[in-house]
Order: sequence, then C-alpha cells, then structure tokens
Amino acid sequence: MELTVNFTSWRNILVAAGVAIALSVVAYKDHHRLALADGLDGRDAVGLVTEVTWDERKGRENNFVLNVEFETEDGQERVEKITVSNRLGNQMRASDEAEEIDIRYYLHDPSVAVAAGDTDNSLLMLWLAIASGLVALGLATARLVKGRKVQRA
Repeated sequence: MELTVNFTSWRNILVAAGVAIALSVVAYKDHHRLALADGLDGRDAVGLVTEVTWDERKGRENNFVLNVEFETEDGQERVEKITVSNRLGNQMRASDEAEEIDIRYYLHDPSVAVAAGDTDNSLLMLWLAIASGLVALGLATARLVKGRKVQRA
C-alpha cells in the first residue's frame, strides 16, 4: 500500500494559508506591542514583580508572565501582566522576595509594557509568518498551474 500526499490539494493550501494568517496575527501583535514600547512614546519605569506564573509542559517551564506594579510618569499606579523570556522568568521565579525590574511602557496606553532589555521572539514569529505565507502562495500557484495543464490535455 502506497501513501501519497497531494500537497497541491485545496485543503492543504487552505491549511497552509490558515497557518500563515495565524502566525501573521501573532507576529503583528507582538511586534506592534514591542514597537510601541520601544518607540519615541515609550517610557522607562521600575516595576515591582508581585507574581510569576508559567505553563509546565513535558517537565519544562515556559510562557512566563509577570505581574508588575509600576508608576507612570504622570503618577498613575499600574499593575500589568508582562510576558517575558524563559531566562528572565526563571530568574524571577527563583527569587524568594519581590524583585524590581526595569520596564518600558507606552505613554498613551501603559497596559502595553515590556521588560526592558529582555529578548523576545517577535522577529522569529514575523519570519515564520512570511515563510508560511510564501509556502501557501507556492502551493496555490502549483495547484493553479496543475489545473491549467489538466484542462489543456
């Protein structure tokens, strides 16, 4: 019994397009959030980490989120959830006391906040979105070319 996979079927093309769209949305949101905080309207503050949460899958901790209290430059007290890298999340989790971290928030919407200097994967997500979009476009092109050849025969 031979199993063949038709990568140019409309179903597979729609799945690839769906993945490309999902990755694009995630990449856009993450990249937009970082661009706002890092732009000219970004402001620096010192935040107090009050809680660290994470997911544990297959014995590995990831997806760390910090509850951070900070004060904006206009004196407004804020408590925001900030997604951080595994390195910073593990560092904060290992501490027995509340830790202070440097954060950067968007002046016009302080709910958009990031840990200053923390590494992120938004650029990787952006490249994955571009690559999956190109794959979906390539599959659709191959399907259309294949359909035209069948019609001519």
